[in-house]
Amino acid sequence: MKIFFYPTAFVGLSLSFSGYAQKESVSVANPILTQSVNSTPYILPIDKGSVKGSYPIGVSNRKTTHIIFPAKIREFDAGTGDVIAQIPETVPNILRVKAKEKADFCETNMTVITEEGGFYSFLVRFQEDPEILNINIANNLLADNFTSEQKGMNHSPIISFVDKPNEKNENEMLTECQKVQKLTSYIRNIGASKMKLTCLLTSLYVKNKTIYFQMNVRNDSEIDYEIDFFKFYLRDKDVLKRMAAQEVEIKPFANYPKTLTTIRSNTEYTTVYALPLRTFPEDKVIEVELYEKDGGRHLRFQVESDIMLQAKNL
Repeated sequence: MKIFFYPTAFVGLSLSFSGYAQKESVSVANPILTQSVNSTPYILPIDKGSVKGSYPIGVSNRKTTHIIFPAKIREFDAGTGDVIAQIPETVPNILRVKAKEKADFCETNMTVITEEGGFYSFLVRFQEDPEILNINIANNLLADNFTSEQKGMNHSPIISFVDKPNEKNENEMLTECQKVQKLTSYIRNIGASKMKLTCLLTSLYVKNKTIYFQMNVRNDSEIDYEIDFFKFYLRDKDVLKRMAAQEVEIKPFANYPKTLTTIRSNTEYTTVYALPLRTFPEDKVIEVELYEKDGGRHLRFQVESDIMLQAKNL
């Protein structure tokens, strides 16, 4: 869902509307835009109290700006591809931000949502030499509250999630994963292999806004493979090898079998991960990562949008 913010520079207009009590009025946050569409019937004004402010930041293509959030980052979005960003695996509450290129960089916006419900908006401009490189958002909350109250804006950083992944019925998800595990594979040649370990995407199934990744993991070596984690990311296709790339981790709803932690030597297993269903443009990929615990046999492969469209109904 796209969320739009309107400039708060024009805050001096106060309008009264028929249907309101005479003593009530609305402090309009965007009077110029409201006046320009005033001829359209049934226009509802955006009150200043409903506006959430934005932080201005400068970014460069030569330096990385780090933004530290009070909780783990759940979602990230930038208005244009000129902004590239990365959430480090080891510190998922930090966002690294850079400009892709200096030429033709136009002011854009950036939004971050954290797992505890924090919602943070940024106005991003190019700066050859950024004044600020490290920002701790938690330390700015007192200033946020003071400034927002002075301007009559909404100063709460917390939002409510309508559909949290953990509100899905886990038992139902596990049942569906078990069903997918037994279905026939039909996808070929999507995966990775390294040091006699192979992970292949074998099928995709869809049900109730959930997509199920059926994957085959085979260990042809004489050494057991202990799984550290499976992770899934939505990443920019053209900048996967850059240090700072725009990415969002996709958290699985469930996986089956949950007890699969080791791939014994000369064996293979079929595992299934249930992910929130989403489509994405051609310049994005879903990247699957399988890491070995205390080892070096890490596998990584990409699933492009045309492969996702091959998913079958469950």
